Amino acid sequence: MKDKVKNLLCVGAVLALLVWTVHTILKEQTPGQLAAALLSANGWVLLLGLPLMGAFLCCEAAATHTILRSLGCPQPFRRCAYYSSVGFFFSTITPSATGGQPAQIVAMRRDGTPAASGALDMLLVTIGYNTAAMAWGVFALFTAGGLTERLGGQVGLLLGLGLAVFALLDVAMFLFLFLPGPARRLLHGCIALGARLWPALDRAGLEERADAHLAEYRRGAQLIRRSPGLLAQVVGLSMVQLACSYAMPYVVYRAFGLSGFSLWEIMALQALCSIAVGYLPLPGSAGAAEGVFLRGFVLIYGQTLVAPAMILSRTLNCYLVLLATGGVLAAGRALRRRAAAEEPGEAPQRDGPIPSQAKGSVERS
Repeated sequence: MKDKVKNLLCVGAVLALLVWTVHTILKEQTPGQLAAALLSANGWVLLLGLPLMGAFLCCEAAATHTILRSLGCPQPFRRCAYYSSVGFFFSTITPSATGGQPAQIVAMRRDGTPAASGALDMLLVTIGYNTAAMAWGVFALFTAGGLTERLGGQVGLLLGLGLAVFALLDVAMFLFLFLPGPARRLLHGCIALGARLWPALDRAGLEERADAHLAEYRRGAQLIRRSPGLLAQVVGLSMVQLACSYAMPYVVYRAFGLSGFSLWEIMALQALCSIAVGYLPLPGSAGAAEGVFLRGFVLIYGQTLVAPAMILSRTLNCYLVLLATGGVLAAGRALRRRAAAEEPGEAPQRDGPIPSQAKGSVERS
């Protein structure tokens, strides 16, 4: 019952934000003006967004390919690309991206990768992703210059909270990874404090879950000690992955024939906007991402083109990729059904999320 209420509240929040976004767009220009602006964009330039998002998925696939090989359970790159597609699809349609990593672990397990190895892969990918996001955020604060001062109070507040959440998660993950003893004492102390404040809290159960997560981090630390360059490689791939996503507004900027702002300035602004909404418990940051884009990128595109630019950017780096990865997922399920039909003793398994933590409670947006 609680899950149903939570899902309903999440859907309601997304719909409210989307309605508000549509209202904001149509308040400034008519549907005809919006359509004319969209058609004025150079379609050949927009096509550059497709290989960028392909590279976005392939960077995570390369990270998974490298990690699984280091764990002694290698998978072909094409299978790792499939896992990346599964992760993107379920991360986008579930609140706080809670479904992406569990679905990837299920897909890996079906291919013979032990669930523990799949979970460790997701842990290291998470650490790489969050570290890269923080690095991009710090870079953006210096590169965007005066643009950040003109984002507005509401976006500035979201940005501050987002940076704080990313920093806290990143510090916590590295603490758990390299200082498991102090991390365990800290976690158990927080649980004990929570049990005092809320006597109904299941202290023993929470401590057991905390110890299980710390055990995964210890395995991650052991793997990094065996392969010292592994974490740096995963962080580097995550940096490139995020760069592909952050460059999308520049592709749209050039498609409209605009100039005056550099690639790095626009990427920096997109990085800050992504951080501002990345921690919100909304599927694909729907509604919030659009609203923040409208507020932040009006400086870049101007009042007339900011709404069409938002539509094109979100279409290229989210909605089209969602359709493509959904098609990959459907094709994979169809192939499994065909294989299961040829081997009657095996029942087809279902792709879908299983209970687990999200990617540091923050995801691609």
